[in-house]
Amino acid sequence: MKKLMTTAVCTVALTFSSVSIPPVQQANAATTPQQSEVEQKADNIISTAKSLIGTATYERYNYNPPHEFGCSGFIYYAFKQNGIDLATRDTNVQAQLGEYVPKDQLQKGDIVFFDSNPDDNDPVTHNGIYMGDNKIIHMADEENDILISDLDGKEYYQKNYKTARRVLPSYMYDQATSSTAEKVVEIAEGLIEKGSYGTPYNEETLTFNGAGLTYYTYKQVGIDLKSKTAGEQSKLGEPVKREDLQKGDLVFLSNNSSNGKIVHVGVYAGNDQIVHAAGSDSGIKKSVILNGYYNEHYVTARRVIDVDAAATEEASKNAEAEAPSVETQPEGQAPAAPQQKPEPETDAQPEAPAEKPENTENKPAAQDKGPEVSSLAENLMGKAQYGSSYDENTMSFNSAGLAYYVFKQNGIDLQDKTAAGQATKGQFVSKSQLKKGDLVFFSNSSSNGKIVNTAIYTGNHEVVMSAGKSLGIVKRSLDRSWYQENYVTARRIIK
Repeated sequence: MKKLMTTAVCTVALTFSSVSIPPVQQANAATTPQQSEVEQKADNIISTAKSLIGTATYERYNYNPPHEFGCSGFIYYAFKQNGIDLATRDTNVQAQLGEYVPKDQLQKGDIVFFDSNPDDNDPVTHNGIYMGDNKIIHMADEENDILISDLDGKEYYQKNYKTARRVLPSYMYDQATSSTAEKVVEIAEGLIEKGSYGTPYNEETLTFNGAGLTYYTYKQVGIDLKSKTAGEQSKLGEPVKREDLQKGDLVFLSNNSSNGKIVHVGVYAGNDQIVHAAGSDSGIKKSVILNGYYNEHYVTARRVIDVDAAATEEASKNAEAEAPSVETQPEGQAPAAPQQKPEPETDAQPEAPAEKPENTENKPAAQDKGPEVSSLAENLMGKAQYGSSYDENTMSFNSAGLAYYVFKQNGIDLQDKTAAGQATKGQFVSKSQLKKGDLVFFSNSSSNGKIVNTAIYTGNHEVVMSAGKSLGIVKRSLDRSWYQENYVTARRIIK
């Protein structure tokens, strides 16, 4: 478990929710030429984990290697010490890495996940490393610290087993499509320890912002990106669909204050990871783009290696813009957004792909009704219910429908009953500046970072939301794990 970014709880005694994690293809055993190496790597990871018994202690929100870990931080460390960078200490994000593997096909080195309460919003709450012989090693809780447990032992492990993921051998043998791409990634990864975030661009001190890092990395393999701004780099090469990303591709991101404009870029390193200069606090690092923040701010990707340069300008013009999905309200919600986010490129004004302008006609009236909106939302708890269809007669609403109804009762027309549509209204407001009546927007584990839920801020760091059939209309703290992980943005309708 990580100190800042993760929020899923890893104590085996606590209770959390069940939201299905979609399995990908069933994992296959490593091929014969690699099998001995994979087994040795798994043994080394397990050995590292066992070496911490009696010395490392459970600390839910701390990552202080090799002394203090939560459950997922413990796993991250054991793998990292053996050359496998999972790039995340978030339990929920780790549950999306690699490939799904059935319980009866577990191999040493697989990561096993548990969910101890189907009534909460976290898809998983705990994880451990499979050791073979039906046993896992894991950072259990404050009382026990590191344990070796049998999956058929205590009722907890039998009852709460959720899924397993295999990252070996794919995180060892993920091959690039060309030696140039492999070299680009190697150089970028080498800068994690040697380089630093900063401006201006300085090759002597290896100081770079996002676009500076990519410019330098490609320069080392003889490719001139022609610009040190993310916006200009996004015009190079040819567009690449997200599902077709290969090592060495450029991945472009917006941030919370750029209104969808490209302000950041990283090098795709395989396994849903990018290497990027993430900011003054984070430096140069690897990040998992499965994570909610990176999902939400993912804009596009370009391939500049092994591409016919003459065709790139026309390809850029014809590239289709990615459109946000409309609300498909889930009945439960679950994973991830890191607390540390990429800083915008500061050496030049970034350019952005064309985006749909905000609707400026008949915008909701600006009225000082924040407390009234907040109060009505709270009063609907126990009176209204969750419903997939908007129905004022039965007081049934999904999350965006609830927001629409509450504002309507206060004389404000949100003009839209979808979360994505409501997220275009009013003005952006930062999380630290929230006021009663602001709209707060969330993704979920299956939306790939897209906005699918609306909540109403009621003060004291709490929101009211229609959270699904089992929960109904609830008030929840933004400090709860799901709400931290899936927070996307907020808008102020009432001025």
